Amino acid sequence: MKIIILAVLIATAVAATYDVYPTKYDNVDIDAILHNKRLFDNYLQCLLKKGKCNEEAAILRDVIPDALITGCRKCNDHQKVSVEKVIRFLIKERNSDWQQLISVYDPKGEYQTQYAHYLEKI
Repeated sequence: MKIIILAVLIATAVAATYDVYPTKYDNVDIDAILHNKRLFDNYLQCLLKKGKCNEEAAILRDVIPDALITGCRKCNDHQKVSVEKVIRFLIKERNSDWQQLISVYDPKGEYQTQYAHYLEKI
């Protein structure tokens, strides 16, 4: 089972101590995950801290806060494209899931403000 984003985001493995995020999951087929409800929902439940996590999802869950804080500074170009793809998909196709993720990873709205110009493009 491979992941998203989400991204994917984000579709990369990592620990906050790295100067750059590892590229181990850069070749994951993000589209296949985004368009497979069962896979997507499994990743979503992990990211929402409501369900079990496979290795990729657990790493993603652990990386999201660092990526938000650093503006994905540790992401390579491929990872940034993957993150954008996942965010686009979530906002347009699964907005209620996007809102749930925001409530977990940005409950005070700090990052939404910081990334408003970016999100407007999406």
